Amino acid sequence: IPGLLAMGIMNSCLWGSAWSLIEFRIKKLLRRLVATPLTKSEFLIVHLTMRFFLSGIEFLALTFFGYLLFGVEVSGSVLALGFVFFSGNLAFSGIAILISCRANSTQVANGLINAVTMPMMLVSGVFFSYHNFPSWLENLASYLPLTILADSLRAVFLEGKVLGNIFFPCLGLNLLGVVCFLLGVQFYKWD
Repeated sequence: IPGLLAMGIMNSCLWGSAWSLIEFRIKKLLRRLVATPLTKSEFLIVHLTMRFFLSGIEFLALTFFGYLLFGVEVSGSVLALGFVFFSGNLAFSGIAILISCRANSTQVANGLINAVTMPMMLVSGVFFSYHNFPSWLENLASYLPLTILADSLRAVFLEGKVLGNIFFPCLGLNLLGVVCFLLGVQFYKWD
């Protein structure tokens, strides 16, 4: 369940946010926003806030069904779980903004999103442990955002960790999200 939750956050943010922003550009809807007093950062923050809300519904639904069907309980603190959820959403939303800042076609969007998601899904330990890989790949995988998110969720769900135990990995996710968001806003084009 923690691995599925991590992958759900990643896919929700990347496919939900990046794809819809690129689709807005393709349909020339972003061009109309240039004439409004709305800034790029305000528009993107509102868009990401809605994605946080929708991702939260998905997260709660999967957590509830994991508990109901498989008896998976949260052993750690709910505050830590909320912080991990926020950090994961912020990181992948920032990456989504950076991916969508220049793409002009669905082919480019598919390629960029898949170039980010596929390597992480294969080596981040969502489906099988990344500790079985060669040491160089294991070290590389341990720094991927999906690995950090999945490991943090597992720590809270299965090991009973609290906020202090997962604070620094989640802080790294938050920093990644903010940096990607700022770069994405800087290079974002409306048309």
